[in-house]
Amino acid sequence: MSDFQTLDNIVRGFFDNLPKAYVVYCDYIAHTIVGNLKANDTEKLIASVGRPQYDLTPEGGFRSTKKVIDVEDRFGTKYRVTVEEVRS
Repeated sequence: MSDFQTLDNIVRGFFDNLPKAYVVYCDYIAHTIVGNLKANDTEKLIASVGRPQYDLTPEGGFRSTKKVIDVEDRFGTKYRVTVEEVRS
């Protein structure tokens, strides 16, 4: 066995034995919504789309993966789009 194969086996063994990460995609989904709202408003009804806001504690710490996007239409009506993980 070559040195490369030995090293490869060690690295694969290390990563295969790590605990499986719990991944959610709230950031990705929120940023995709923002981009699509801006890019696909063919009727020009949307006046503004805010940046995704993080769900933080009063001290600024991480509370959850939830993201909130504020949107305003051209008539001044405000909307809030929320992206959050739903656990069943």
